[in-house]
Amino acid sequence: MKKLTDMVTGILIKRGVPRELWDGFLDPALYKPTDPTDFPGIENAADYLQQAVDAGKGICVYGDYDVDGVTSTALLVSVLKSLGADVIYKVPDRFKEGYGLNAAVIKEMPLKGVDLILTCDCGIANVEEVALARQLGMDVIITDHHLLPDKLPEANGIVSCQLLPQNHRARHLPGVGVAYFLARLLLARYHREEEAEQYLDLVALGLVADVVPLTGENRYLLQRGLPKIRQAYRPGIKALLQVCNLNADELTEEHIAFQLAPLINAAGRMETAQDAVELLLCREEKAARPWAEKLYKINQQRRQVGDQMLAEAEALLAGPVGGAIVLYQPHWHQGIIGITAGRLCEKYRVPVVLMCKKDDGETIVGSARSVEGVHIYRALGKCADYLLSYGGHAAAAGLSLHRDQLTIFTGLCTKVLSEMNEQALKDAGPTYDLELPIGGVNSRLYYQLRRLAPFGEGWPQPLFYCPQVKVLNARPTTGDKHLRLVVEHGGSQMPAIYWWGGDKKDIKSGRLLYNLSVNRWQGEEAVQLVVVNLEEAEEAPAQARVEKQVIEVQDYRRWRELGYSPPQFNDALYFYEGPPLKDFPYRVNHRYLMTPADRLVLLTCPPDPRVLREVIALSGARKLVLAYSISTSPGLSDVIKTLMGYLKYIINRRGGSTDVFELAAVTGHTELLVMKLIRHLQRLELLEVQMPGRGQMLIKPSQKKGKKKAPPEPLKKLLNESNAYRRFMLQAGTEQLLAQLP
Repeated sequence: MKKLTDMVTGILIKRGVPRELWDGFLDPALYKPTDPTDFPGIENAADYLQQAVDAGKGICVYGDYDVDGVTSTALLVSVLKSLGADVIYKVPDRFKEGYGLNAAVIKEMPLKGVDLILTCDCGIANVEEVALARQLGMDVIITDHHLLPDKLPEANGIVSCQLLPQNHRARHLPGVGVAYFLARLLLARYHREEEAEQYLDLVALGLVADVVPLTGENRYLLQRGLPKIRQAYRPGIKALLQVCNLNADELTEEHIAFQLAPLINAAGRMETAQDAVELLLCREEKAARPWAEKLYKINQQRRQVGDQMLAEAEALLAGPVGGAIVLYQPHWHQGIIGITAGRLCEKYRVPVVLMCKKDDGETIVGSARSVEGVHIYRALGKCADYLLSYGGHAAAAGLSLHRDQLTIFTGLCTKVLSEMNEQALKDAGPTYDLELPIGGVNSRLYYQLRRLAPFGEGWPQPLFYCPQVKVLNARPTTGDKHLRLVVEHGGSQMPAIYWWGGDKKDIKSGRLLYNLSVNRWQGEEAVQLVVVNLEEAEEAPAQARVEKQVIEVQDYRRWRELGYSPPQFNDALYFYEGPPLKDFPYRVNHRYLMTPADRLVLLTCPPDPRVLREVIALSGARKLVLAYSISTSPGLSDVIKTLMGYLKYIINRRGGSTDVFELAAVTGHTELLVMKLIRHLQRLELLEVQMPGRGQMLIKPSQKKGKKKAPPEPLKKLLNESNAYRRFMLQAGTEQLLAQLP
């Protein structure tokens, strides 16, 4: 195995990975996988399945409506069909049938020729429903991963990772992982165990989506499954990659979490998860593409509903957020409350429970998401006297209660979660892996750290600490909620993105917790910091002298109109944003690819003073050369024409995959203006836009006939402000500008 760097070994030691496990931890080829026979009861379950297959009995795979349940269902159906079994499947309707086995559905199964029900990602808590199935003459095999109830169903066989010893490396499998081990053993009965490899792509999807700890067997299965997804031999997965316009070679666990999984999940949240199962069962690309397109459209609807719900939830948070968020609105969408709870949990870093009313008017249902150190399932257990049902695991759970219990449950749950969160914060030790001044950050380090991937629940991205950074510049990016920063420490400057950091825009210095990401641009890469937390520090003493950075301004404005040659300096960094330059002798950089230089030449004028301060801070330039020209201020129609021209190129050449940062650099506008432009084009029905999050976009031409709508006033105001600033920058004297520069 390739020699490990001190940074990688330091993180492994800090996180308590024993030295003897390092080789298998980093290289799946050196890991000894768990044997299926480790699972109690799995041999008995395989016996029943083999007998049913050989006897031609009717088998129904009964799954769930989330990604874990969908992938589990697709895996078991595919394996059984490959063995010649008579098999159908059932994924319940979230709204009409609910989670797990449903008595009404079970009563219909004998009429459909079902002799054996095989559950996946559900069933362990369905004592009465399993008894009903047995009374009707059907056998029941349960595969599940959820926490065990006090009383187990009297099924013919139970396969659960929760029956393994507490410290077993496969103890925290998702439902699809448990299904995979049963499938491996069943295939071995027919001397076809090597075929289990082809289902690891489904296992990887469910692993990431179900937010299980990425350690032990889970880590190994994801390491093995990611390459299978990249190969995209399964038509359904290939179609998903195409509609998301993902480069399979560069696919990571983050792409699964933020782009692939939401599309699969959207089916069960908005309509029926059967659409997602059918996609994954497709055997031909031609058949898979329409299913993927349908999921894409459903997910667009899901995002619109989710954005509205998030806005309503935040409006209910009157004042500072305490130790937990527990909210109820009767009209909220039952299929979306879970994902909205997750967004609130990420933003406010507290446990969240969101609830809504079912159609029966009597039952309240809810979804919960939690933070490190607060076991949400156990928290709900302390409120069980007021619940009809609940289930889940440490990070996520679901619940239901009668509407009469809502007030008392809300109060108790808020108290329990707040106390648990407060204790978790007290118990937490240092939250970072290593102290690393930002001067030690570069692309080489980024790729060294990727050796520790995949990252996720239980194995997060490496987190670093840098004390007492200065914030040289802070500006809103895609809106007031997110910030783009320039931070400095020890004479080194770095760009940083701070998602949900809008309330920290006035911090001048602080203690920084961060991890790393990379921006890719036309074959070039730039590493940036992703801020996890910026805790305000004491201001520097009043007598401390702040040295002015820019000491000289040189004026080459309007050189084109005056017929001069472009300013040429060997020691300069050239800033340019807009259409590609032709026949320019020097390399140009935009705001996201700035490098250190003593002299900064502005071939175009930044769109506002905050962007100007950012590029100056990142370059560290002492001398500023003004070399831009603005003859007219572009109107909105001109800006839209330019943007649409580039989007046409993006759609034709890259399938429409882009992000707000690329569009800002190409147009020379702020990210906020670009976002408002995109929204305006959506309202005009000129574009279909999917935004998976964090600035990413997937753009397609609209199939509808465009509407005529007046541009919103905030959009016109932003453009007018930018034009006014650029006119000022063209007309102001150098001494006046120098006085305003950092």
